Amino acid sequence: MLTRRTLLKTIPVLGSAWVLPTLYAAPVTVYVDINQDDILDTLKTIVTWGLGQIPEVGSILAAIVSLLWPSGGPDAWDLVRKEVEAMIDSKINDAVYSLLKAELDGLGGALKLYFQAVAAHDMETIRMQFIATNTLFVAAASKFQNKDYRWTLAPLFAIFSQLHLLLLRDAVLNGKNWGGGAEAYANVVTQAGDTAEAYIGYLDMVVADERSRLEKGAPASPGQHRTEIYNYWQPFESKRIVLIDDYRTLLVYLDPVKHPDASQEIPFKDVYSRAYGTADDWDQTCSNWSKNAVATPYSAPLASFSSIYIELWNRTPRVVRVQYPKGAGPKVWGGNRTDRTEIIANAGGGREKYTVTLPKLGPGKLYNVKKAHVTSGSIPIGLTLELDDSRRVELWNRTDLPGTPTHEVAVLGRMLTTFNMWTRSRFYDNDLGCLILGFSRDTRRIPPHAKDAFYVGALTEPNTGPQYLPRAISPSLLARRNAFWRDIFAR
Repeated sequence: MLTRRTLLKTIPVLGSAWVLPTLYAAPVTVYVDINQDDILDTLKTIVTWGLGQIPEVGSILAAIVSLLWPSGGPDAWDLVRKEVEAMIDSKINDAVYSLLKAELDGLGGALKLYFQAVAAHDMETIRMQFIATNTLFVAAASKFQNKDYRWTLAPLFAIFSQLHLLLLRDAVLNGKNWGGGAEAYANVVTQAGDTAEAYIGYLDMVVADERSRLEKGAPASPGQHRTEIYNYWQPFESKRIVLIDDYRTLLVYLDPVKHPDASQEIPFKDVYSRAYGTADDWDQTCSNWSKNAVATPYSAPLASFSSIYIELWNRTPRVVRVQYPKGAGPKVWGGNRTDRTEIIANAGGGREKYTVTLPKLGPGKLYNVKKAHVTSGSIPIGLTLELDDSRRVELWNRTDLPGTPTHEVAVLGRMLTTFNMWTRSRFYDNDLGCLILGFSRDTRRIPPHAKDAFYVGALTEPNTGPQYLPRAISPSLLARRNAFWRDIFAR
């Protein structure tokens, strides 16, 4: 039986915190201070980093639960809902969301009871609480697969699937010691593999159905500018990857049957911007790369570009050569890597020549360019990069065409890593015609909110040395941790 004495022994730091006088303590915040634009990215980071470790039982789940069901403050699921609705540009039905929110809160409570059992180190209690919690997840799964709202609910189902697979992964990797016999354990192993496969299959079906719906309105040809087909599908592809495919990729590696060991590199897909400019003058070099329309051949470099060589003519570029560190350049059509990319078009040259050198990467980073500012009409006449420290690096900027709009281009949770550049425009002095920007997920990056969640969710007071933990513990963060575990132990 769980007792106050047992629980105080389990986490000594929290035990002492409960018995210390608080008369003179300054008030501190006990809830997570996170913006709606951060929460989905933080969830992915927690799972990604957790899969790269050999974690103690319940630790990844506890970090996520501390974020999604904190002991106080704004409802985190309202932030999730707002972020999802903003990205899919559609509202989730209120009645449907209320039903799912009730299910989610029930699952959050069950997971906290599971952590309570884990903290007590009673194998039989852990096993029984796992069974109870897993039963709730199995029963709830169909509620997230409402056939009338599959596309809008898919991101919530994707998050639900992470929680369930993390629970099953706990049981497969640690459950041999929980009792119940070999047959019961074998059944859990089978269920884990089957559940991962079923959840992946469902997400694939949702994506296929939405793609089929959109195909009815798709353009039949890329048009004069060679961009119509690409720009029609770009919003769907961006949403698909950020809201569904990222979680699908994590599900593959959460499968404890196929991937029982730590996974150091998770192969997230790149996300691409719309096509800025036009690609009317499709020459033989373009045709050698793509039959008749712009595309995205470059992806997933192992490091940020180190320099960019530019030749201008009439203040816009005829030559843009993007250089990467040796062996770290992007894949070409998903195959071999190249250390240099440039405009895909027949050769040309300019008059004003210069090289822009990017700052060296800081420790623990793959990339350091977070967004771009693109001024574009018929061609991209201005391009400025914004680094992760908010410094700006101007590549080119033509100012004699007033009224040309400037676009801030960024993808939450990803960094700018590739330029996919097509054609030279004969009308504009054979300068660059079309630009598509590619964004990659930096699996080494761990934002402060994720570090805080790992600290708050740790079953025992962790050291602050590992990269995935905060370097210093503020009073508010300690208060969050105390409140989170106090809530668990009070159940």
